[in-house]
Amino acid sequence: MGRLFGTQGLRAIVNETLTPRMAYGVGLALANSLNGKGPVVTACDTRTSNELLSHAVSAGLMTGGCDVHHLGLVPTPLLSFAIPRLNCTAGVMVTASHNPPEFNGLKLWGEDGAAYTSKPERHIEQLYAQPEFSRQVSWRLYGKPLPTEDLRSLYIRELLQQVDCSMLSQQKLHVVADCGGGAASIMIPQLLEKVGCRVETLFCTPDGLFQGRHPEPEEKNLARLKDHVVKAGADLGMAWDGDADRIIFIDHTGQYIMGDRSFALAAYYRLRDCPDKRKKIVTQVATSDVVRDVATAINAELVLTKVGEPNIVAKMKEVDAQIGGEENGGVIYNGWSWTREGLLTAITILDFLAHDETSLNELNKRFPSYSQLKAGFPCTDVEKTTLLERVMEMVPKDIECDTLDGLKLRYSDGWVLIRPSGTEPKFRVFAEAKTQVRAEEIVQEGLELLRKTRGENKT
Repeated sequence: MGRLFGTQGLRAIVNETLTPRMAYGVGLALANSLNGKGPVVTACDTRTSNELLSHAVSAGLMTGGCDVHHLGLVPTPLLSFAIPRLNCTAGVMVTASHNPPEFNGLKLWGEDGAAYTSKPERHIEQLYAQPEFSRQVSWRLYGKPLPTEDLRSLYIRELLQQVDCSMLSQQKLHVVADCGGGAASIMIPQLLEKVGCRVETLFCTPDGLFQGRHPEPEEKNLARLKDHVVKAGADLGMAWDGDADRIIFIDHTGQYIMGDRSFALAAYYRLRDCPDKRKKIVTQVATSDVVRDVATAINAELVLTKVGEPNIVAKMKEVDAQIGGEENGGVIYNGWSWTREGLLTAITILDFLAHDETSLNELNKRFPSYSQLKAGFPCTDVEKTTLLERVMEMVPKDIECDTLDGLKLRYSDGWVLIRPSGTEPKFRVFAEAKTQVRAEEIVQEGLELLRKTRGENKT
């Protein structure tokens, strides 16, 4: 059997690859890995296949002996928040995050609310491949569905304790919230109103077909939000992905703020007043150098790790870092929960604006700007390892080289990262430089290196 899980969790087209039968099997394998010791909590975003797959996962869990709490439609961060509070041994989020509506997926979580790393996922895959009948418990030992209180109010109350609500209420910031029809749709308007914001909403009705916009909050998908912010004279706009663990900001001029820049601002605000010896920021190798600039500004240690939320969380635990994040707008806060937190980041940035009495545009200008580009290079899964090894052999000796995750080449005015995708048959090529022209040159250098290694001519 091939691998079920990619960089984080399982994600595929519903009823082509991801079927209710598969969801049942994953639930049963998870219960087996827990030796039938529950309870386990499940939740889902707004996709049309969510309840179908949630019931299938729950059936598998109960067949393996685990009791099940089902939270229903909530953001992924609330699932992570709920796991330790419900004394659960694990959690399952049914979501495909930013993928189109025909996709869905399963993300698995440990008892501390952190996403499963590759080791427990490999164990699940091994159990999944074993005969189903050998892993079912006796009918006397079946798990059962458990009544579950609505944790939304508790979650919001505890979120509000993370910021200065009194100061925020005085500012009365004008915010346009674009939930994209995803899991943020119900809770975000409530949360923003409770911190005293004047809120206008876009696509804040749950919509599993994502008819308002694509669930990935890339700049090309946020034209309506950018236009609305400018025309309404709002202070800023916010947009979430499908399961609301990531957030993107738009400033009052309509400028799109890259996800790693909002992560950098959150890290700066949360850590700037901490004792220097304790300041630690964890991020992955593809994140912008603006995070390095922030670390330098506040005398914090910057720790790099492989791409993927589970890798960042594991490293945060290892080095006791206060904050971690990615280039996609995902930020993780030690002491709150072990997952990317699109709702806490929203009010953290608002708190920063209120405290410093400034605009998001001005905050963003405090640190150097960079241009970023991403490209893909088709490659079979079988070829990935050998091609990467050959690329490494071709790198000139005078170029700074990092092989933590793929191959990262650093130049005096930028860098390029070449790494095999964990979910698709291709290499991902990321480049960053101080100018757009130089970023384009660097990404092409990365692609050309792959072509030469494979023996291709540039077309």
